[in-house]
Amino acid sequence: MKTLLIVCIFSVFSFAADAFEKHCVLCHAQVNVSLQKVFMDTLLIYGGRENMKVGLAYYLRNPHKDNSVMSEEYINKNGIKEAISIDDKSLNEALDIYWRRYTIMGKLY
Repeated sequence: MKTLLIVCIFSVFSFAADAFEKHCVLCHAQVNVSLQKVFMDTLLIYGGRENMKVGLAYYLRNPHKDNSVMSEEYINKNGIKEAISIDDKSLNEALDIYWRRYTIMGKLY
């Protein structure tokens, strides 16, 4: 029973990590935009983890110039991305991975 639980937890985490790599890292690499820079810009706008997750999830589901954190220069050059096509649970987990990877909160000594 414990083994099955561990396998299930690992599978869910792997799927979320795959979603983050496939949908976030790959897309940002294609347009040559640093996820770390976007993280910092987004954090300045939203001010914290929960607001950032809600704001990014909304944008990724409903991308539009009016709800983008990208500069007008970037939008004019690259346009607005298409809506993301993953389920809500995977999106939420990918945003958690994004937060854990780039936040410095709790990592400073």
